Amino acid sequence: MFRILSSAVLALVVTMGLLLTMHLLIASNMSEPEESEEFKIPEITMDNREVNEEFDTQKVQKPEEVEEPPPEIPEPEFEAPDIDNSIAVAPTVGVKVNIDNIGGFSSDGDYLPIVKVAPKYPARAANRGLEGYCTVSYTVTTTGETKDIKEADCPQRIFLGPSIKAAKKFKYKPKVIDGEPIEVPGVRNRFTYKMGE
Repeated sequence: MFRILSSAVLALVVTMGLLLTMHLLIASNMSEPEESEEFKIPEITMDNREVNEEFDTQKVQKPEEVEEPPPEIPEPEFEAPDIDNSIAVAPTVGVKVNIDNIGGFSSDGDYLPIVKVAPKYPARAANRGLEGYCTVSYTVTTTGETKDIKEADCPQRIFLGPSIKAAKKFKYKPKVIDGEPIEVPGVRNRFTYKMGE
């Protein structure tokens, strides 16, 4: 019984202390806020100014007219020269590559090879001492480029990739009939891969 009474008295004292503390905190915050000085922002005024627009009215002088136009340069004529259509390249690994053209030409209006790039000898084939050939077929376009490059005869598949890449870089003078360039399908080119001596 003594324990209950002592606990009740202690609880009452703590409760009264808390209430008194809350009352003091509220009372201290009830005062009116202090008045602070008011700052007046000055008004910004601008003088009325006249804006004058000035335009450049100078006339552009026409260049003097040329009395005579320059003479026209004659268009070069391409003839079918005697061309050796094989290219021998000795890559850094001591390998020789021969390129022979199968799609021939005979008349003035036929397509002519202008640029033929030698393929890169595959490193795996060079390491094994593998030789062979690969023939690809393609279409020569009206702009002299190659398209639709396909395998025609390539017994060693290791040479097909380099042959197609090289054929993509070929450039031709396109075939011309009645003054209009035309596409030439089915042109073949054989790449011969031989090890250097």
